[in-house]
Amino acid sequence: MVAGPLSDSDRLRQWSLEHGIDLTDDLAGLEVLDAHLDDWNADPGHHERVDLGNEVGIYLGNVILKHVADSRWQLWPNGHPVVALKSGRELDVTSMTNDRLKGMGSSLVSIYAMALPE
Repeated sequence: MVAGPLSDSDRLRQWSLEHGIDLTDDLAGLEVLDAHLDDWNADPGHHERVDLGNEVGIYLGNVILKHVADSRWQLWPNGHPVVALKSGRELDVTSMTNDRLKGMGSSLVSIYAMALPE
């Protein structure tokens, strides 16, 4: 179990700033980030600079931890990080983000909404 945030996504933050986006660690920041993901993913330069799937997933998870009470990082036995919610549900935010980048998944805001208590 990991209580606090994982890596601060420095490479993602730098990539975002270079593209005119200041990540704000909140819902509005997720909306702005999500609006740019398709273009960024289409830019082959990101492969050498930032791993969008993993770093956006970790960033999303850290935003959830910051704003959703009693959420925390949980490491599976293989070391893969997921967000554990108070309800007992786990969100594999990196996998969900990778699905989003492939055009098969939910928006970052929708994934965030899945973490909110019902």
